Parts: sequence; C-alpha cells; structure tokens
Amino acid sequence: MISKNTSGFSLVEVLVAVSILLFVIVGPMQIISRSFYSVAFSSEKVNAWFLAQEGLELVQKGRDDLVLADFKDQILGASNEPDPMSTFLTQYANCFLASGCGLSIGNTAASAVSVVSCSLLSNCALYLTTSSDTDRSSYQHSSAGNVRTPFTRVITMERFPASGKVREIKINSTITWRTGSLISSQQVEVASYLFNVYDTN
Repeated sequence: MISKNTSGFSLVEVLVAVSILLFVIVGPMQIISRSFYSVAFSSEKVNAWFLAQEGLELVQKGRDDLVLADFKDQILGASNEPDPMSTFLTQYANCFLASGCGLSIGNTAASAVSVVSCSLLSNCALYLTTSSDTDRSSYQHSSAGNVRTPFTRVITMERFPASGKVREIKINSTITWRTGSLISSQQVEVASYLFNVYDTN
C-alpha cells in the first residue's frame, strides 16, 4: 500500500529559504568589510595629517637651527657670517620652486634637516625606517633599508615680500596617498606662516 500523503519541500520553498539565508549572511558581511575599509582609511588619514604637520615643524626647526648657530657665532665673535634668513633662503631654495621639496631629519640630536628636490615626485616618497626604535623620525625620504609607504610629502614655500627684506614665509605641507583600489589619490594639506621674528636680514 502506497501512501499519497508524502511530505517535503517544493522547489519554490527551497529557493525562498536559500534567498533569505543569503540575505541574512551577505548583509552583515558587507557591513563588516565596509567597517574594515573605513578603519583603514581613517588610520591612513590620521597618519597623513601628522606627517603633514611634521613637515611644518621641520621647516621651523631648520630656521631655528640657523638662528641658534648665528647667536653662537656672535658670542664667539664670528660676525662675518651671512645672516640666518639669507642662509635659510639658500639652503631651502628647492622649497621655493613650484615642484617643492622633501624634508627629513637624521637620528642624532645634532642632526640637521635634510632637503631633497621634488622635481621627480618619487624623490619625495616617504619610507618607514626599520633600523631601530631610537630613530627621531619614523618616516624618511631615504629608501636605503627602509620600507616604502603609500605617502608622499611635498613642502612648498612662498616668501613675502617677493624681494627685499623677508617678513614672512608661507609654508604648505601636502601629503598624498592612494587608498586600496581607488583611482584618485587622497590628499591632506596644512599651511602655516614662518615669521622673521628675529629680524635677521
């Protein structure tokens, strides 16, 4: 005897159940993947902002080092040295070009700020140092033994007035990087003014 009351799921019921299951699984997975992307992007943006700020501070350190050296020369009686602002304009001449410059600092307390030309943008790529935990700056423009980061830092300066005695210098520090598979690059730019407070020229 064969019973005609056999039970089971129809094809439509199976398809509806699978669709609901996929909807329940795919939604949270998309939320999680977008959250990971947002966290990574936010972290990169914070790093970029601090690197841009560091660029401004390196310019000020370079100017202050020259002023302190001039004070020392005056104390020692070496008065025939050029004034610090003229020396600054000469040493940082690449920063006053449209292509800008890259600045970094060595690892010793007496290290001066080093200047590289950004006429080739790859010259201003930032590398993460891997030598030790005692580095004064974790990011350098030197690729020797360092790891390439997605960041590029370009410093540009403009003096006011354009000729004669310098009253102030406008500094722009721009960080660019590309996130993931995005076609366009991201950018953070900070600006400040360096005033001739010491009246050294």
